[in-house]
Amino acid sequence: MKKLFITSLFILLHVTLLAQINILRYRDDFEGIKNDSVRSKGFDRLKHIPLSSKTDISFGGELREQFQNYQNKNFGDGQDLTGSSKTSQFWHRLMVHTNLVHAKDLRLFAQVGSTFRFFNSRPLTPQIDENRLNLHQLFLDWHIRSKWMLRLGRQELKYGSHRIITFREGPNNRLSFDGLILMHHAASRKIGAFALSPVTAMPGVFDDRSLEEFVAGIYLKDNNISEALTLEYYFINLLSDLRIYNSIKGRENRQSYGVRIVAGTPRFNSEAEVTYQSGKFSDLDISAYSISLALNYKPPRNLSFIMGFSLNYISGDKSPGDGKLNTYNMLYSKPQFGLTAPIGSSNIINVNPHIDFTPIKRLNTSAGVYWMWRHSVKDGIYSPLASTVLARQSSTHLNAENRQIGTQLTLETNYVVNTHLSFSLDAGYFVAGRYIKESGSGKNIMYLSIKGSFKF
Repeated sequence: MKKLFITSLFILLHVTLLAQINILRYRDDFEGIKNDSVRSKGFDRLKHIPLSSKTDISFGGELREQFQNYQNKNFGDGQDLTGSSKTSQFWHRLMVHTNLVHAKDLRLFAQVGSTFRFFNSRPLTPQIDENRLNLHQLFLDWHIRSKWMLRLGRQELKYGSHRIITFREGPNNRLSFDGLILMHHAASRKIGAFALSPVTAMPGVFDDRSLEEFVAGIYLKDNNISEALTLEYYFINLLSDLRIYNSIKGRENRQSYGVRIVAGTPRFNSEAEVTYQSGKFSDLDISAYSISLALNYKPPRNLSFIMGFSLNYISGDKSPGDGKLNTYNMLYSKPQFGLTAPIGSSNIINVNPHIDFTPIKRLNTSAGVYWMWRHSVKDGIYSPLASTVLARQSSTHLNAENRQIGTQLTLETNYVVNTHLSFSLDAGYFVAGRYIKESGSGKNIMYLSIKGSFKF
């Protein structure tokens, strides 16, 4: 096995492609290879294989290996079988896909994945760690005329800036959905209508589940006003029996109405997103909201760094006995605060100044700090999976009156060897605030991650 792994890695390191690789692999751009097939060599040849005058097929894949170390995971409350809250684990991810296109009107995309977790027998969130073999994506695209497309099957998605529906790249298992999407593309406007069910990753072989939650909606992206200004609008309806708020489980029918505004120049860009949620959870009326703001500034003289600032103001439940639920549902967003602490973007106020810089060529670095508080002292803090009060499961969180969650320091680096090979070193240190100490062990968390990734 070791010899096979070394041989495979050697082959991967000697690949040079003309394709442009996208984080959503079905959006990879192969035109460079199609237009310059004479220079194709190695795995380049897998990117454009003609089957007939109208049909071609391509292949691709990804290998990601990641080592993680936690000191006092989950603030000292996440003990393993030995009673220790110190954890090291190794994530392995391998994904391969194929893309079959016929006459530019029909496209079949399929992707198989395999993820493993080693050294940690008691993970906090097992559903994001291990899925030994799964059909991650399988969908059919049908282009109707020139501007309409219907997609049917299992697929990854990304809307907006990963706050509503996304594929969640950070965890070992990425998120996909079963269902259909109808999309319309014009020169300056895109609109998509969807009906989907998220896929729950299971640890075995081809045993993933869906049809446990349902989400449907419309997403519109508009560039008509100005090239420097983009407006996005969305309406999303969620039906679920899986969500838990303040330790109460019930049937949820929630509507999300949102707008996102993005404006930018070469030196300055900004983003604002506001979402309001209504509906019913069991016998409670839902009234929740999220306000997010991000500003980035690049100083003159082509300095290789960017100064940024972001803010989230996200509602929590005001009073357990008032007949209303004010807890914001983050739906299927990415972990907004990384993997250091199991904290999601519900019932939270946070401020995040940060800088992004390139100290040497190909090394991208980001450093920042998150100051976090609870929006409501009558509600807990929620996991990034939005399914339970994971970080504070005991009843003590209901009696904790302090808002301060804590302060998280982050450092993220990514060294890009070439288009296909990269290495990352990430670190986080979370200083537990008074709420964390009132509702559990309250220890500070230290996190370290070393990751290597190859894509072709």
